[in-house]
Amino acid sequence: MTADAATPAGPGPGLGAGSPSGAPVAWTFDPWHERPAAAGVALLAVLGFWLAIAACRFPLLIALALGAVAAAPLLPGFAPAACRVDPAGASRRGLLGTVRREWRDVRRVEDVPVGVLLSPFERRSWLDATRSLTLPMPGPRRAELRGCVRRAWQIGGAGAAGVERGAHGG
Repeated sequence: MTADAATPAGPGPGLGAGSPSGAPVAWTFDPWHERPAAAGVALLAVLGFWLAIAACRFPLLIALALGAVAAAPLLPGFAPAACRVDPAGASRRGLLGTVRREWRDVRRVEDVPVGVLLSPFERRSWLDATRSLTLPMPGPRRAELRGCVRRAWQIGGAGAAGVERGAHGG
């Protein structure tokens, strides 16, 4: 798939086509294509952290661990991600693994500039930064993919109990 591909993962129409079958929808997001300046800044920040760690002359194992810890929060800023939405939940696969949220655990779906945020909290919380899952979406398909996510959330059964929010939280 390309950076702006959004295709059903199986045969036939997917959630994007309003299909009652609820076939999965998968896409990839490349930060270097969508937000090259932000990707460059994130990469430079990681390189800066690594240089600072190297300058401290820690033992190799400690330096590697610190380097991984320093890079992990910034990886979504410059590493491509593969996302998937199905009637059971949503997932984002990146360099360090896959993060998945079942729809029963999602209480709020909120539009964010890069895509959509799936939160376990009905209201915004400071814990959203660590407990929520952001699904980044390619710009040309963002509106369509946001609709797919909302349909999957409703098909998954949790949509009726949760809160939907647009780009401005309302």
